[in-house]
Amino acid sequence: MPLPATPSILAAVGSTLLRHGLHADGRTEAADALDLALDVQYACFHPARPLLYVLCSNGGVGRPGDRHALVVLRLDGARLAVAGESVPLPFRPIHGSVDLRAGRLLVAYNRPAALTVHALDERGMPQSMAGPFEDPAVVGHFPHQVLPMPQGNGVLLVCRGDDAMAQQPENPGSLRVLCVGADRAACTQIVAPSGGFGFGPRNAVFGPDGGWLQVVLERQNRLVTFGLQGGAIESTPRFELALLRQPEGGHQPQLAGAIELDRAGTVAYVVNRSHAAVVLGGRKLDAGGENSVVVVALDAVTGRPQRLQVVPLAGLHARCIGLSPDGRWLVAAIRESSVRAEGEGFVEQPAGLQCFRVQPDGRLVFHHHQVLDDRAATVFWAGFAPA
Repeated sequence: MPLPATPSILAAVGSTLLRHGLHADGRTEAADALDLALDVQYACFHPARPLLYVLCSNGGVGRPGDRHALVVLRLDGARLAVAGESVPLPFRPIHGSVDLRAGRLLVAYNRPAALTVHALDERGMPQSMAGPFEDPAVVGHFPHQVLPMPQGNGVLLVCRGDDAMAQQPENPGSLRVLCVGADRAACTQIVAPSGGFGFGPRNAVFGPDGGWLQVVLERQNRLVTFGLQGGAIESTPRFELALLRQPEGGHQPQLAGAIELDRAGTVAYVVNRSHAAVVLGGRKLDAGGENSVVVVALDAVTGRPQRLQVVPLAGLHARCIGLSPDGRWLVAAIRESSVRAEGEGFVEQPAGLQCFRVQPDGRLVFHHHQVLDDRAATVFWAGFAPA
């Protein structure tokens, strides 16, 4: 039985993958759930087939784990269904993307820093695996995203680096363009302003015509724009935009996160996220960090960013956001439940999916909150299936 023709939102709570339908009036409706045994770390969609590539592990943030797998799901039935055998992975995966031109799935790992490349057959199923490629001169420090370059067969590895700590100095961040073959990977370009120190890129998105690249600096809470010339990334940013309302607010951790781009390439949505909290009566009390979606107008030609709107999120740490295929809805996945002090009482901030209607100019209007049960695990990933 085919699914109704409504956009599907998928969200992972621990090892459970949930699917909700989004109706034209903005109402969300639970459609299906599937347990995958290992916690979902990230997932990405095949752009032309009803397949979801789910990256799983029994590890987590700060925990390497010892069981890791790639699971492929079919999305075109009334129930989510596993397609084929799971593929063992060498480490806890952190991000993946489909390189349709080259017929492959790219998977990034942060600890240890590594990359694997999985050839896909004509049905979109993974076949042979190349890697893991672990040479620090190639993969840098703490990769957090891997994307196909808009031209050619190059691969962009977005490497966040690490802040300095008492036990170690800062590891520099970088943008790395790689050339990957069946048995080797080579770094053909490194972009690291100031040697990568004070440069912590986490997420990036290419403009629709491949003329520029928007990069979110997680550790600096900024959005920076790089130009692309002849398929190469310019060495220094063209533009920078601060994302926080109060850069010196003092609530830690305070991080920038996911970015989504509308189809026209004229509006970007960027997450400010914080899980700064204190425990009160067994519940987490929001300590007042900035949790919001920043709506950014972009010049279609140059990529110059200009802040349009800052939309507060009612909850802690939206790890993921997603735009519906028609561009009319944005969903932010609130990672964990908390309470917020208000007057002499407290307001509940449940984990779940906060749904916003996208206005013609790109601004957001809150519509509703779909509560998800996070008592057993956090909401770690969410995204819209392609049309």
